[in-house]
Amino acid sequence: MTNIVLQLIAQGENAQVEFKSSDVRPDSIAREITAFANTLGGTLLIGVEDNGIVSGITTNSLNEWLANISRNNIIPAIAIDIDHLIIDSKIVCMVTVPKGKDKPYQTLDGKYWLRIGSTNRTATKEELSSLFQQAGLVHFDTAPVTDTGVEGIDLRLVDHYYQTYYETDFLNLSAEEQLNLLNNADILTELEGKQVITVGGLLMFGKYPQRRLAHSSIMFAVFKGGSITDDLIDKKEILGTLPELIDKTVALLQLFLPSPSIIEGTQRTEITLIPIKVLREAMVNAVVHRDYSLSQRKIQVHIFSDRIEITSPGKLANTLTLAKIRYGNSAPRNIFLVKFLDNLRYFDGLGRGIPMMLKLMQDRIQFEEIGELFRVTLKFQGN
Repeated sequence: MTNIVLQLIAQGENAQVEFKSSDVRPDSIAREITAFANTLGGTLLIGVEDNGIVSGITTNSLNEWLANISRNNIIPAIAIDIDHLIIDSKIVCMVTVPKGKDKPYQTLDGKYWLRIGSTNRTATKEELSSLFQQAGLVHFDTAPVTDTGVEGIDLRLVDHYYQTYYETDFLNLSAEEQLNLLNNADILTELEGKQVITVGGLLMFGKYPQRRLAHSSIMFAVFKGGSITDDLIDKKEILGTLPELIDKTVALLQLFLPSPSIIEGTQRTEITLIPIKVLREAMVNAVVHRDYSLSQRKIQVHIFSDRIEITSPGKLANTLTLAKIRYGNSAPRNIFLVKFLDNLRYFDGLGRGIPMMLKLMQDRIQFEEIGELFRVTLKFQGN
């Protein structure tokens, strides 16, 4: 373990490593632990100066002091691991902080801290919303959208949904019955005494979803080479409800994908670079699992000469990891959207999508978390 700590000291402070001298204050320790827990977890080395010089600690009661801080100065309390090591004949305390699982953590002054690079800062409103979503405590897709009303809902789309799944003739219901159904289904909600559309209701059934949720569109681009700096062949902003976004984007992907062929005997056989099932699953996942509270980012779909990249705002939700999703584990961020797209048969909700993609693509598919983004890369055959 000593070698590991020496390596941490050598690389300096970063997103998951922080140095503190032995005279550090309790509120500073609480802030560091909270920031690590709300981000990726990390290691706090007490007895190491900011410049990496090992100064050591002198107190014998540090373990109890740290345990009290983690229990009493952080809400909710968090379990930490504490170890002591001898480096250059001096004692260094290593505090290991896990990534939080239950809910966002805050210090006693009510601040939610995040670890950004080698520094800490308080979470913005959007980041805090994302933290609560990741913990499964709130669902942004049922939040109200201001300055909307029932007139912004395309009742024909609602009728199609209820005819398809429930065999209910929505358009022939009375106005009161329609309103009750829209409220009970969380398509409408109440805000300051008025009926407004929810985020999910607008995304699924809105007349012009991007008028109020501009970030819900998809940016589609085709590049001549393998880099985003190469010549741009085509670029489009795809608009509409989520079912329309999925269908339009998959159609464009099929249109712009290269169509190589081989000659077998006297006949030419075209090669399918990416199976349609994979394209559709990737786009369904992108729109249903993205974090819609990140209002400054849109889904990006890029076709390069050797691959497709689909980048969606929002890290994996709740306790999911890149390893877990490969085995069909799921923890939906947007319960409303999952339910409605499942009922419209865009997926089955059984967690089979990614295992299916892996089976069809083998080593030609890659999943990545890049900061607050999630990316799926689909490589063409032969790459």
